[in-house]
Amino acid sequence: MKNLRKAATKICYNRDVTFSVDDSVYAGTIQIISNYGATISARNPLNLSKGKRIWINMLSQKQKEVRSAEVVWSDESGFGAKFLKY
Repeated sequence: MKNLRKAATKICYNRDVTFSVDDSVYAGTIQIISNYGATISARNPLNLSKGKRIWINMLSQKQKEVRSAEVVWSDESGFGAKFLKY
């Protein structure tokens, strides 16, 4: 019997966000988002270390949502973040 894995739905999002790292706030764009995390392109190159805790501020017309996340990869174009449970 094949091992079936449940795939997370990934959505191409392309929404501007701000994210906080330590005491600084940066601008970026969410490229891909799922229930488990997001890929974010940064406006300015960042060197975020794997495991770094960040806060992502997602604004919509109806509400503001702040999600805590952990960096899982980072390069000159942006980073991938795994959402943490509250």
